[in-house]
Amino acid sequence: MVTKVTPTKKVERFERYNCTGKLRVQINTNGSEITEVINMPKKGGCKYNLQLIGRLITGMLECNIDINYILSILDDNDPCPSPASRMKRENLNREETGLGGCSKIIKVAIENKLNELQKK
Repeated sequence: MVTKVTPTKKVERFERYNCTGKLRVQINTNGSEITEVINMPKKGGCKYNLQLIGRLITGMLECNIDINYILSILDDNDPCPSPASRMKRENLNREETGLGGCSKIIKVAIENKLNELQKK
């Protein structure tokens, strides 16, 4: 039986607006490499799918799948049009919005964490 992934409050989170609220992504590391991706959507119909995507990415990392391959999978998805319509409707700026949808938000969060790890 797999234990439930519980996000911690002391770890930095990456956050962008998606179509229904905000998607927060927490990336955990062992100091030198990414070990876990936790997606924390605030609400919406995609909430459970996004939680599953985080668990699947974590499973891929546990199986030693190359992180660049995971990033290419996230990048190859068709963009979701909903964040762009929300941006126009609510006058959100580009930096706050996950243009391209949740898969792009997760990809950017992982890339940001990889850049932080490389600087150390």
